[in-house]
Amino acid sequence: MITIDCGKALAIKDQLLVYVADNLKVLPILKSDKFILTPLDDTQIINKSDVLSIIMKFLESVNLKNYFQIIPKGDNIIMEPLEGKDMKENLEKFAVNNKDLFFECTHCGFVTLYEVELKSHKLIHYI
Repeated sequence: MITIDCGKALAIKDQLLVYVADNLKVLPILKSDKFILTPLDDTQIINKSDVLSIIMKFLESVNLKNYFQIIPKGDNIIMEPLEGKDMKENLEKFAVNNKDLFFECTHCGFVTLYEVELKSHKLIHYI
């Protein structure tokens, strides 16, 4: 299990969680300011270097690479913001642009990026 601490990067926590879990095919456990990556089965091993490279790819994809440093400490990875003139504006733009990024099932809390997937998921509750 690897813990990713986003206590100082809450604006990107949800999107980072989805990106990392999808790319590694692992089960994320969401906490208030961090998330824990757990394997889907006993044979799967989560490699910390893979997690670090996927986090870097995520930061590059949202143009925030220059605003965060990633600090690995044991099985923990800390997302630490760097001081920067434009950091607050970029994070606010990111949060506003991705405000309605997720769709959540009102019955069980299932979360998806796609409205069509949510609609088909809701059908299982009415069977």
